[in-house]
Amino acid sequence: MKKTMKIAALLLCAVMMTCLMVGCDETTRMKEENYTENTKTQILDMYGLPEVSNFFEYSQLKEIYELRDNPNLICYWYTKNDMSGKWVYQGTCVGYGIPYGASITNPEQRVYSGLTLPLAEPNGLYTNGLSTSATWILTTDAKGNIMPTYVESEITISQSKMDARLCEDWSIPSDY
Repeated sequence: MKKTMKIAALLLCAVMMTCLMVGCDETTRMKEENYTENTKTQILDMYGLPEVSNFFEYSQLKEIYELRDNPNLICYWYTKNDMSGKWVYQGTCVGYGIPYGASITNPEQRVYSGLTLPLAEPNGLYTNGLSTSATWILTTDAKGNIMPTYVESEITISQSKMDARLCEDWSIPSDY
């Protein structure tokens, strides 16, 4: 019986210590949040919010989303030759490619403790905050067949062909 009481007392002590440590973390977090909020308030009092009236950047991004939403958009894609710094013409592709980190579903776990979940982009994709240079490209061949291609090198995709002098001579076809 004494042994059981000792074990129960140790467990109770461990639970209490854990609760106290969680309380310390919560207090520290709250202090940091209060400090950040106070600093933001001071900045707003000193400088105010930007007076944006044209919303030009918003309208630019909206236009880019709308132009990218064309399933018949044929572009030209290039990879960077790291040795020479020139571009290597790879051919044509449909659209501008999809960042590897983009997904259709929200990968975040839903938590109901005041955490803010990320919103999807206006095109319905989640970018997940994943930073990578990898891109999925729907490449096309001479017959117009489309196939997904995974690319990790630095790329450029454009609706118009890049100036040939910026490209590796050997990569440019005769009908470029």
